[in-house]
Amino acid sequence: MKAERARPTPKPRRAGVVLGVAGWVILISFAVSRLALGAPHDAGAFVAGLAVALALLMTSATLLLLDALREGFGALDSFFVAALARSSQRREEAVRQPQTEARRRGYIGDRPFVANSDGTVTVETLLGPRLFPSLADAQDFIGS
Repeated sequence: MKAERARPTPKPRRAGVVLGVAGWVILISFAVSRLALGAPHDAGAFVAGLAVALALLMTSATLLLLDALREGFGALDSFFVAALARSSQRREEAVRQPQTEARRRGYIGDRPFVANSDGTVTVETLLGPRLFPSLADAQDFIGS
């Protein structure tokens, strides 16, 4: 297993955290100034400050959400790349293997199979043909 290097925090996440902290600092400072210090009741400046603080908090939440979506879709993309690579590797291995003479055909459940002379069994699954080392393994996989 590879050791993963620590990745630096992406810029959108860092900016989201900074903006969120700034928004909370503004909100807390307004609350302290209004309640504890008895600041003058200038409603225009107070409302403008609240609007700025809420805008910072909303921007922060948006940036953090976008970063989480980017990370999630990146993980999903890497999963599909790995799945496609594994699928193509199996297909290449199947092409490289010499074709064995078909011995018996039949059905396991509702899936057609071909039993080869070397004991392997090829079953048509929902994702395409799959090679099993024995008929018992194929039956266990299909569930019949």
